[in-house]
Order: sequence, then C-alpha cells, then structure tokens
Amino acid sequence: MNKKPATFLMLGEAVVDLISTGIVNSLDDAAHFEKFAGGEVANLSANLAGLGFQVQLGSCLGEDSFGKFHQRAMQQAGIDLTLIQTTSQAPTTLIPVARQTGTPDFIVYRGADCQLSLTDELQQAAEEADAIHTSAFALSRDPSRATISAILQSVRDDQKIISIDPNYHPAIGPDLPDFLDFLKLSMRYATVVKPSLDDCRRIFGSGLPPAEYLELSLELGPKIVVLTMGSEGSLLGTNSGERYHIKPRKVPVFDVTGAGDAYWSGMLAGLVSDLSIPEAACLGQTLAEHKIGVVGPIQDYLPLVDYLQEARSIHFELL
Repeated sequence: MNKKPATFLMLGEAVVDLISTGIVNSLDDAAHFEKFAGGEVANLSANLAGLGFQVQLGSCLGEDSFGKFHQRAMQQAGIDLTLIQTTSQAPTTLIPVARQTGTPDFIVYRGADCQLSLTDELQQAAEEADAIHTSAFALSRDPSRATISAILQSVRDDQKIISIDPNYHPAIGPDLPDFLDFLKLSMRYATVVKPSLDDCRRIFGSGLPPAEYLELSLELGPKIVVLTMGSEGSLLGTNSGERYHIKPRKVPVFDVTGAGDAYWSGMLAGLVSDLSIPEAACLGQTLAEHKIGVVGPIQDYLPLVDYLQEARSIHFELL
C-alpha cells in the first residue's frame, strides 16, 4: 500500500439524479422521487474520497439550486471543488431514474455538464494527479469533449493511470453522428476501461458472447479491460494476454444504481495501491456488492483495509 494517498483528477459529469422511491418497471410507473448528487464521474469521486483518497473534481454545473445542491453534497463527501465551473447558459443536468433490480430506466435532460472548458488550473491538476478518470458521457459533447481530449493527449505518456468508463447510451444525446467511432479511438489513451455487457452491446452490436466483447475492447488499445456482467461477475483481460473470471458472491440486491461506480472505485483504489490487476478487480467486485445492498449512494464507508480483507473472499480463476 502507498504511504501517501494517491491523488485523482476526475473529469466529467456532475448531475442530479431523481431516483424513484419505490422499485418500478419504468419511469411511467414512478410517482415519487428522491434527489441525489450523481453522475458517473461525480459518484466515483465521492466513492474514492470516502475511501480516503485525495480527489479533485473538474465538472460544470448550472448556476441554479440543483447545482448548489450538488456542490454541497460533494463538499460534504470531502472532494476538492476548486476546479468546479458554473454557467448561467445552461441548467444543471437532470436524470430521472426508475429504481430497479436490473438495468434502470432513465431519461437524461442535458444541461451544464457538457460546458467544461480548458483552464490553466485544470491542465496543471492533470499534470500533478496520479490518476485521471473520465467517461463516455463526458466525451459525448463539446466543449467538454475537446477539453478532456486535450488533457488526455497531453498526459498520455506520463506515468499515471488513465481510466475511461465507456458508459455509452443513446439517451446521452451525443452531438457527433460518428460518436461511437470517436469513443473507440479515445480508448487508446486508457490504462483501464470497464464496460458493462450493456455498454458492449451498444458499442459493438448485440449477440456476441462476453469473451468476444472483452477481446474487441482490448483491441481498441487499453492495457486493462474489465467487463462487468452483473450476477455473473466480471471478465478481466490485459494486453499482455492474461484472462480471468472474477466470481461474484450472493448478496441481497436493493438498488443497482451506482454499482458500476462502486466497482470503479475499488478497482482504481487497488491499482494505485499496487495490488495485482486481478486483486484490484476483486476489490472492485467487493465495493459493487456493498453498493447494491444500500439504497442511494454509499453513505458510510468502511476503512479501505477492511474492504481489502473482504476482497480476499472473492474468487478469481485464470481462463
């Protein structure tokens, strides 16, 4: 383990999630909602801060009540908000979500999240961070896409971890007709990407076995690919030829929203803490299982050493 906590720069979406209070089949059936500070990048920021890491969040919010609510939540989570930008030209992005035990139904009302601009402060933070994370959502529209792409290109040869969540969904409304091609090209900057099966079906087309999705993802250029498969666990592949199956444990499921972000937090925490790649994936599986056992975002984190101990009960096998 590193003596000094690693520093993370998180670049991308900060949104407000409006999650249905009950489990429903679709948003059409939802009558009541609870608001949460969300967005893949912001959620992951909160998770990593909760695990004791130093986290800076580079995002754009609207100059409105939802934006203020989000900033308060992130501040309470212990995140450095000096890189947060605000705009009066667009409202804070809102995402109503139907709580489900499977893939949730949601609608994205795009707003300020795509207005992140490149500043000297943002560039300096990128150069100083140990790890940088972004997402397909964040790369789906300019000017945020241009800002983040410029940063990734500028640090790609530095000795730091670059992670990209390929969380593509047509509902995010990308402004490029060939966005999927752009997203695939962006993967060459990544140390690690973590698609879900749903992500892979949207990016590569449906009907392929998980192992083939893993290989197609690795062909795009990242060093590490983790393919999450819900109740089937995850597949792990590296550009050096290693292939693993990370096996899940049977745990109660209360809310799957944010499970992928929790997996990311464990995976990245493991990588910056010098765990082996499969051990880092097992830590990710542990955090994801912890998340699906609570409604809404994780509020009370165990010390990282406790999650590490629990992760030892996660089994993985070489394929």
